[in-house]
Amino acid sequence: MSLSPGPVTHHGDGFFTWHAYDPSCKAELWSTGFTDLQGTTLFDPIDWPKESPWPASPVHIVRTNMNHDRDCDILLKRGASMAAGPEGFLPIPLPGAGEDESAFFHNSTGSLVLGDALIHLTPHGLMPLPDKYCTDPALLQKSLATLLSLPIRRIFFAHGDPLLSSPLPLLAKILTSDPSPQK
Repeated sequence: MSLSPGPVTHHGDGFFTWHAYDPSCKAELWSTGFTDLQGTTLFDPIDWPKESPWPASPVHIVRTNMNHDRDCDILLKRGASMAAGPEGFLPIPLPGAGEDESAFFHNSTGSLVLGDALIHLTPHGLMPLPDKYCTDPALLQKSLATLLSLPIRRIFFAHGDPLLSSPLPLLAKILTSDPSPQK
């Protein structure tokens, strides 16, 4: 899979995103990056945007689930390496979503990076992964409820625009109301 993503968008505190539409799965694929003095971590990366300079080394790739190989092979050839978990992030297993699904929380910035467990796509808004893709939808709801105890200030998604301010009330609403999508 080699897509043609647009340029990187910076969100402050070392976080950035890039994305592209993948016609093979009919979905917008988003990738999140984080750069600090130790280097750069790329979460669920699609191909690197041609208009953007390669990030600061060392570059590590982290997958939020076993389904997110995406363009890892291309980026490994550019010098990135695979990492089990990013330094400075709390891994949060999310059983019930896809295989080995985890979120990663960066406490000092209040930033949560998610794979497929939650999606935020237009026109549906924020919603849990649809049941047909879950290993156990009821367990996923319980797993997602654990996120409400974190001081989350923004959320980055593998599918959809990031929520850059006050995401907890919206997250609480979708986890405590009827399962239909919320905007």
